[in-house]
Amino acid sequence: MERKIDWVIHYVANGAVCEKCGRIENGFINGFCNAHTHGMEKYRHPDFQLVLDFEVREICRILNTFCCAVQNGSRFHDGQYVTGIYEDCAVKLLEYEECGRRVLRVIIPDKSNRFPDERDCELPYAMQLMETDAYNLFAGHEDACDG
Repeated sequence: MERKIDWVIHYVANGAVCEKCGRIENGFINGFCNAHTHGMEKYRHPDFQLVLDFEVREICRILNTFCCAVQNGSRFHDGQYVTGIYEDCAVKLLEYEECGRRVLRVIIPDKSNRFPDERDCELPYAMQLMETDAYNLFAGHEDACDG
């Protein structure tokens, strides 16, 4: 049975254009974004989020890998370590709020495989535990936008 991608990925970062008013986003802390999925609710599963501003192709690979796994019956939860995203390390999923909904944030360890809650975790990896709005100095623009 062939499955199709029935979710979307929103990538909000410096340089992104507001769909409502056309303003160009420039408030994110360098190296961070709010990349997240919509559509996992049809599988009775939380959506996913990534806040490290990797290349868009890599962000999509990571988020689509999780969504495909959910589509195929896998279930993920807060605090879970997941292997198979990278060959040399696990990633960790932590529950966060994104635009008023619960998501599982993909937390990636630094090059020494240290997570943000571990001593000596390197920047920017050490900053992945902030609340979603803390990455964007202009968070809430969408609510204030009159476009």
